[in-house]
Amino acid sequence: YRSWGPEKIHLSSADVLPSDYRLFAASMARYDDDGSEAASAHGDDGHHRRLKGANLSHESAAFEELLKLVPALGELIDKVQGEEGYLSAGDRRSAQEAATAAALPVLQPSFMAPGIKVQGVAWPPLFEPRHLVCSPTSAGHPSTCIALTPRGFGALVRLGPQGIGAPEPKLEAEPFALEGLGEWGPLAGGAWGAHGLQLLTAAGKILHCPGHEVPSGGAWPCQVADEHPQLPVPVGAELLAAAFADDHDSKSEPLVALVMKHMPEVAALFRATSGSWHPVGEVHMPPGVGLRPSLAFDGPDHLLLGGGAGEVHRRPIVAGAAPATLHAAPVGAASTTREFHAACMHPAGGELVRLALRKAEAAAAWAPELILSSA
Repeated sequence: YRSWGPEKIHLSSADVLPSDYRLFAASMARYDDDGSEAASAHGDDGHHRRLKGANLSHESAAFEELLKLVPALGELIDKVQGEEGYLSAGDRRSAQEAATAAALPVLQPSFMAPGIKVQGVAWPPLFEPRHLVCSPTSAGHPSTCIALTPRGFGALVRLGPQGIGAPEPKLEAEPFALEGLGEWGPLAGGAWGAHGLQLLTAAGKILHCPGHEVPSGGAWPCQVADEHPQLPVPVGAELLAAAFADDHDSKSEPLVALVMKHMPEVAALFRATSGSWHPVGEVHMPPGVGLRPSLAFDGPDHLLLGGGAGEVHRRPIVAGAAPATLHAAPVGAASTTREFHAACMHPAGGELVRLALRKAEAAAAWAPELILSSA
């Protein structure tokens, strides 16, 4: 029990208090992290609490709080620049995100770059593909390509035996749907190999869709490729883009190129050996490729990196391969109503095929285009 009297209570206006006495303000106080300050209202000198340094002004305190937010702001900026909200699902970017992408530097074609050449194709209605694969020469259809949406709707286009750009009437695309993709999420990329389609999902699954023709009924069956080990995608991570190299030899070791959403500046290369994927190299994204890079293998020695402006970088991935080259965007391809999404090298004619989406002036929907150029 303690008794309190007037002599034990003092006021801030009392004459007996030191001249530098000030009231305690919790909102202005700063403490040592170890909590070594005294818990009483008075400090070391017996008159008032001595804080760690002088109390901050309102401006300094606000600036200090702002500095604490810098790491979180950096993470948010990375997510916005990586279009994390829709890249895996394949949704169209918003007007604000499109403006951000337009501000990124892109490579401009030289005056010697080839002009734009669009192959006439009658596409299915409301068809907005994001992926393109070219058939292998061993498939018996050397002038065929397939455009795919992230959710598995596709169209096969036969370009004709004379190759790309040959004078012929408008081509008719053969629509189909991938059966068995739904439970594994949107597509991140793939290839058309000797044994059919090899598709990689954003969740890191490899699907095999056997065959080289659209099945009757328009449903192309796919199943998880159990013959390949699980892709080296960390738990919770998603693929932004992917490519698969399927050599014609069934005994060969497959090769994949993966771009993770949290590391969009690097394409990591892995080869399947002894039942697991092993890193064999990496390719850094060139400046100006934009927020949606595309990947495709050009044979076993080169990787194609496609940019949003239509440029395609051809990078060697093995020692002794031909040096890196740049396929400049076709002259006249730049447009605010055209988006480039994928590219593949046609093995029959040695020509580069680009997939783009273009919005017609009088239409609200976007329609696909096959833009062709010699390699």
